[in-house]
Amino acid sequence: MNKLIRVGVIGAGAVASSIHLPILRRRSDLFELIAITDLNIAAAEALAERFAIKHIFDSSDAMFASKEIDAVFILNSGSHAELTVSALNAGLDVFCEKPLAYTQSEIKLIELALKSSGRKLMLGYMKTFDQAVYKAKERIKGRPRTVDALVLHPSGESQLATTDVHVKAFPLPAELLPGIEKSNQKAMTDALGLQGAKAFGREYLDILMGSIIHELSVFRALDIHISKIDYVDRWPIETKSESFVITGRTEDGVRVTIRWFYLDQYPKYQEEIRWVNEEDGHHIIFYSPYILRVPTEYTHTSRNGLDHAEHTFKSYQPNFEIEIAAFATLVNTGKQQEDPIAAGLEDLIITQKIALKICEIEGITPGGDLVNS
Repeated sequence: MNKLIRVGVIGAGAVASSIHLPILRRRSDLFELIAITDLNIAAAEALAERFAIKHIFDSSDAMFASKEIDAVFILNSGSHAELTVSALNAGLDVFCEKPLAYTQSEIKLIELALKSSGRKLMLGYMKTFDQAVYKAKERIKGRPRTVDALVLHPSGESQLATTDVHVKAFPLPAELLPGIEKSNQKAMTDALGLQGAKAFGREYLDILMGSIIHELSVFRALDIHISKIDYVDRWPIETKSESFVITGRTEDGVRVTIRWFYLDQYPKYQEEIRWVNEEDGHHIIFYSPYILRVPTEYTHTSRNGLDHAEHTFKSYQPNFEIEIAAFATLVNTGKQQEDPIAAGLEDLIITQKIALKICEIEGITPGGDLVNS
């Protein structure tokens, strides 16, 4: 029988409080929830009280040095690379929410730390663990002609309204804001260069690396690997109502489209993936990731003589819980669904190709990782 994995958590935001911490506490057969830290100490204290977490640390370094934990869940917003490297070097196994890194040089540092430490690393792409995705993988035969993703993304507040997130807000202390902004500006500039950071740095961090890589992860799970970006349209520019349409293709000519729309007051989040060829189709619908046990729907359409047949499957087991249980399996046995370095690097390279295409279309001089890698 495997011993309980003693876990520390970095991040006391909405996702941690409404998703990861409830599941970690529920899965007391796998984990012992020991410690938490966040720059926002008030938020960390509130979650420690709510989830009966024994230790509150004022920094990640203090948590890593405490010897109280075996593994860490990195759930904070912003860059994860430095924390991941530090945790691995401290001898901890790591679950890292996406994105793994904003630049290829960061991924190289993580790879070195992973190899030298001998520890385990999982990259958090919960949709690839969804039972509907597994079912699609079982039924898909051959290659598609086209794969399309559609995302209707309302505000975070509307998505969280019916979850278990804290009703009381814990805003960041004002004195922390300049440091966070400096860190974000460095990440944008390192990735895109000065002009790119100014023109679409926020979209790179929040949309491309913060949301659209989820679609890339599902594509990858279905053996769809984008090799070329043909076109990127984004509009309106300089507002908070961004929309992206991205077209690309794989090495074997499969056309891929991503349509991503931020719609502040849209009544529900929805993501759809459609896989189509001449013989059959596969359609997956994901609903808000913040609401557990709302089923993901998968429909397989095939020929039936001159007519057609449709088979629909609904997965009720939360993909987050399957993913977290898979992390326990990784820690205890070494068994892993995918290589986190290869997955993180592939998604980063595709995202940077999208960024380069934006620079080309909009007349922006690329810099940073776009020209250095």
